[in-house]
Amino acid sequence: MDDRPGGGRGQARLVRTPGPPQQPRLRGTPPLGKTEGWLNQVTEDLYCLGVPFNLYLLKAEEPILIEGGLSPLYSLLEEGARTLGFGLEEIRRAFVLHAHADHLMALSVLKGHNPGVRIYGSSEAQKALSRDKVWERFKAVGGQTGEALRRELGLPRPPEGSRVFVEEVLEDGQVLDLGGHELKVLSTPGHSPCSISLLLDGEVLLVSDALGGWLHRSPTGPRPNHFWNLEQYISSAKKLEAVPCSALCLGHNGFLLGRERIEAFFRGFWRNLNDFIEEVSLRVKGVEDFQREKLRYAEMWHTDFLRFFPPKAHLEAVEVLLLRTVEFLGRNDLVKALKETGG
Repeated sequence: MDDRPGGGRGQARLVRTPGPPQQPRLRGTPPLGKTEGWLNQVTEDLYCLGVPFNLYLLKAEEPILIEGGLSPLYSLLEEGARTLGFGLEEIRRAFVLHAHADHLMALSVLKGHNPGVRIYGSSEAQKALSRDKVWERFKAVGGQTGEALRRELGLPRPPEGSRVFVEEVLEDGQVLDLGGHELKVLSTPGHSPCSISLLLDGEVLLVSDALGGWLHRSPTGPRPNHFWNLEQYISSAKKLEAVPCSALCLGHNGFLLGRERIEAFFRGFWRNLNDFIEEVSLRVKGVEDFQREKLRYAEMWHTDFLRFFPPKAHLEAVEVLLLRTVEFLGRNDLVKALKETGG
């Protein structure tokens, strides 16, 4: 029997699943092959920049950037590339796994200094990034978030960047030969309509935020992150869980190595999602409940990498998360009332 939510629209199937085993090594630094400054080695050729907003560098025939980060991280990206023996001007491909501000702005700086880099992403990401208002919003939120991160890490102010567009559209199931490595594209919407994941060499799964936000690298798993559609979020998680990967690379707070840890992460994912849906179902009956819970969750979650976001943007994100959950539960009366009252 499948105990996970998603038996149909509005059918949460709230069956409690056992929590993941308490493994202390899930906290802090993951088991690494090698650490070079800010770089954490995932595989022989894949490295993760060890910051709250992950960037991945892949050594291939031509070096590749996966994820776009925040603009102050550009200096660390330069340092990481030098450590690996190349310059950022040698990067010819960059992959956007979804179009949110905290996953784009270091790439914006790279594009400004290396116009030859081609940017890959989904058709939905291409649509989003073609809209002027969307890009201006990303610049504003990304700028404020990046500045908060820059001050905490003591990083230099980043150079001005260029606008990011998706120039090469990726399709679900597409396989790319990178010269010594192979990438398979997986469509994984739910967190956003444009979310994709990448399977590197059949072993390493790069999912960005498709599996939630891993606050404090908690051994109890990630926080739900379904800002677009909860049904699609569940479907995408099942799709990713079925991939027998040996490394799981996230959009924030690093990565996991080994099947035991990855399976524990997924158990935590389903348990936390079930618990959240159940809590919303029980506690949110009307508009006043919605507003109260929005503030409660926003205060509780404004921690770890989320604390760098402007409070207003963070509150708006929590509101969207609650609304998508209420929609999933089939509470059309409440959805209508929220729209009538302006949220």
